[in-house]
Amino acid sequence: EKGMVPDSIVSTDIGNICSVSNSYLSFKHKGPSMLAAMTFGNCGYAFPAAMGAKVAAPDRNCVAYCGDGAWGMQLNEVMTCIRENVPTTAVVFNNGQWGAEKKNQVLWFGDRYVGVQLHNPWSYAEIARSMCAEGITCTHVDQVTDALEQANKNQAEGKTTVIEVMVTKELGDPFRRDAMKLPLRHLEKYRETCQTEESGTGQPTDL
Repeated sequence: EKGMVPDSIVSTDIGNICSVSNSYLSFKHKGPSMLAAMTFGNCGYAFPAAMGAKVAAPDRNCVAYCGDGAWGMQLNEVMTCIRENVPTTAVVFNNGQWGAEKKNQVLWFGDRYVGVQLHNPWSYAEIARSMCAEGITCTHVDQVTDALEQANKNQAEGKTTVIEVMVTKELGDPFRRDAMKLPLRHLEKYRETCQTEESGTGQPTDL
């Protein structure tokens, strides 16, 4: 938040990492400033929403918050920003996992991870640069403010920026704890997968 322009419009994607980052945002601008998928739950929402906001309000700084899972559904829009001259900023939290789904598997499914591990042998910042956008990688929290300030400057100069923030696999609370419960297995061959209690730590085993 310290590196953000005061009148910024921020869009956030679904996902565990974005639910955590949302907690640190505050807005002072009178007009609409926060765009979120909310109960629609549409993954890949944030960056196109920020682009639309930039077209509608070209004088305001527009930033999208995305996890690396959701970013895979929208990173191609960086090319649209370049082609159509829609300078926008994306903050991509790279934790190598589908966090919201993984949190469910941590709490209620005995850390049996299915389809939630993301092996990312590439750099999203480098991919952005290959698309003729600006790319910045942050490996420490002390670098984030400077990166955002640089992205703000880039956007004012008509440039799109992707900030890749390398983060740990630690997970926040699930969106809807009330919507899930411990599974009950009725078939004998699956009985060994029954869980009698939630995860004691609430965190992945591969932190």
